Amino acid sequence: MQITLELDDRFVDATADGFDAVLRHGPIADNRLIAKRIAHSRRLLVASPDYLASHGQPRSPDELERHCGVLYTNRDSDWRFGGAEGWIVVRPQASLRVNNGLVMRDAVAAGLGICLLPSFFIHEQLATGALVALDIGVAAEGAELHLAYPRNSGASLKIAALARSLTQSFGDPPYWEKPVIR
Repeated sequence: MQITLELDDRFVDATADGFDAVLRHGPIADNRLIAKRIAHSRRLLVASPDYLASHGQPRSPDELERHCGVLYTNRDSDWRFGGAEGWIVVRPQASLRVNNGLVMRDAVAAGLGICLLPSFFIHEQLATGALVALDIGVAAEGAELHLAYPRNSGASLKIAALARSLTQSFGDPPYWEKPVIR
């Protein structure tokens, strides 16, 4: 098997752009794709200790809206949290908008604001204390990590092998949901 890995945070059109398969974090709305769940990922609100020392720690969704946010440009910039009465939407002030999760993580670690990030991007920074998870009394909307492939191509042996390899590599629960051992 030969693999070409293209790293891009935009949502490519797997069918039209000629991809055998794509990894997606979140729901798969394209009915031309078949999606196989690979792993679960929480989304966590995080900030650097320096940002929290300067600006305080929000304790509620209302307080969170008054903070600076590092926002993802390829997704609605609204942050959704599950409350007792349904979904709560928070729209923080943007200190930075960017289309890459790793850049978002580094910007938050540098103290530019608060960010809502998938746990697979931040598990090591949480373990070292470079980032702090925030508790505002409600949990952020989670997401599933899917391997998606065009419906018209069917599940080839190489896609099945990739799905098995990713599932085995990530683990159950996935490694990013386990404490980091140093």
